[in-house]
Amino acid sequence: MNTFNFFIYSNDDFTLKSAGTTRMIYYAKILADKHHKVYLLSCCKNKITENDFQEIEPNIFIQKNKILTKNFFKTIGFLKNLFKFSRTQGENNVFLFYPPPLVSLEILSIIYLKLIKKQKLFFENNEIRKHSSSFHAPITFRRLNYSLKKIIFKSVFSLTPILLKFYDGLVCISTNIEKYGKKFNKNTIRIPILTNPDYQISKSNTVYFEKNKFNIGFSGSIAISKENLDMFIKVISRLSKNGYVIHFNLCGSATKTNDVLLKNLVEEYKLNSTITYYGNLNEVEFSTFLNQQDLLVIPRGYTIQNHYGFSTKLSDYLNHKKMILITDISDNSLYIKDKVNGFIVPPDDEDAMYNKLIDIIDNFDFYKKTVLSKAFSTSKEEFNYVLYKKALVDFLKN
Repeated sequence: MNTFNFFIYSNDDFTLKSAGTTRMIYYAKILADKHHKVYLLSCCKNKITENDFQEIEPNIFIQKNKILTKNFFKTIGFLKNLFKFSRTQGENNVFLFYPPPLVSLEILSIIYLKLIKKQKLFFENNEIRKHSSSFHAPITFRRLNYSLKKIIFKSVFSLTPILLKFYDGLVCISTNIEKYGKKFNKNTIRIPILTNPDYQISKSNTVYFEKNKFNIGFSGSIAISKENLDMFIKVISRLSKNGYVIHFNLCGSATKTNDVLLKNLVEEYKLNSTITYYGNLNEVEFSTFLNQQDLLVIPRGYTIQNHYGFSTKLSDYLNHKKMILITDISDNSLYIKDKVNGFIVPPDDEDAMYNKLIDIIDNFDFYKKTVLSKAFSTSKEEFNYVLYKKALVDFLKN
């Protein structure tokens, strides 16, 4: 068998906890074996050597020593260094680009790695970036600078799908995005969210729940509009006013704008004693947080971006073997059946969310016996990363 090296690279930092890091590490677990090495790298301005990497699992290496850059010319230097390093590892090399909302690295990768160096180059197709502004504020003359930036953003990312045809193939996260990707590149494979049913839960002694209350947890980016947290907090307020003893716990990264929005919502609904935001947690604390909740939620509303995406936080939730409440967005209903292996409600339906939470809380002990085991089975039978090993390896090699 030929030895292959896979290089997964991005503007993102794969040493930091994020949905993208989690997904790419699952890819690495799929690809790595005694014949194949996987390197995860970030766009940096320093030279790339063997000493820059830490082997986190057999034949999986993450770049530790780096100075990140977004500079155009430094990005060119990164690609040259990446190619030079890849040649020190062998000749059978495959590159996979994980795209952040930037275009310079993508365009330069196609020009340098694909067109000039004739390397095999693939694209992780997990969102349609021109729609990522669908949950931002609308264009208005009252906010001229913001509106001009949004117009430029949408214009640039309306053109980037043309680049998809240059890749050797697209790895798509959902059925909707695969259909979209095939308009530009027929060579696609769908790899849904991934889990590890044998995930070892890390625990600390930190407490992330309120005793004698029903604890509802949310993790991930605290993007108020994208995650529909404003509506969900309104539902929490209704439940509290109607006598339900609950606590809503959140963790994850938040921009300054979203942090202020969250605080304002808590103040508006007078929920200071009912909602706690714990900030962005490290891996052990993050795992501890999820493990301590009674119910984990993804209350996303309908946006074009959410229609095409597939929330990777669902994989973290399933790994922690907790009951889950989600909305019927994207591929969710293909895998989660209401009251069978989880709970699902229509998006943007406040009353449906409210009534579903009442049902879950009132019948929690019953559902723990009937729903939880089937949720674990779904993780093993549908999302277990080992199920996709042959398909992904063959796709990237051939």
